Amino acid sequence: MARPKKRYTIRDSQLSAAPAEMVMRRVLSPREWSQWQSEILRIDGPEVIREGDQVTGDAKLLGFEVQGRSDAKQVTDEVFVEDVIVGVRMVVTYEVRAVSGGTMITRTLEANLPTGVAGRLLSSLLGMRLRRMQTRLLRDLSAQAEADASG
Repeated sequence: MARPKKRYTIRDSQLSAAPAEMVMRRVLSPREWSQWQSEILRIDGPEVIREGDQVTGDAKLLGFEVQGRSDAKQVTDEVFVEDVIVGVRMVVTYEVRAVSGGTMITRTLEANLPTGVAGRLLSSLLGMRLRRMQTRLLRDLSAQAEADASG
């Protein structure tokens, strides 16, 4: 009998002064991901990602270097959904929408984390790392889009 998986979801938002199209340009440019996602070490993929595209590369998580893959499941002017595998499988959704005073960037990460004795320890460490990573990358994405807009 299969063990139940531990579902992990985090959702955070960041207000940016950059226009929504500048933010989304960064989100949909895989070759720029490492500029605001410091875990990414190397990327191979298209200049601009479209629905159905795949991006591969290497990342460093919890001190381990892992190969990763991102499959673009939905790409619109306001939403990007990717199915990501970097040691664990995650579905990451970016929602970018214009609001009064700028752009609201919302990122949702959903994953089934490992279970069992060792899995619970790994899940705890990974969960803390993913939370810090998400807060930082949203801040960095916003700052870089704002610099693009002003420069």
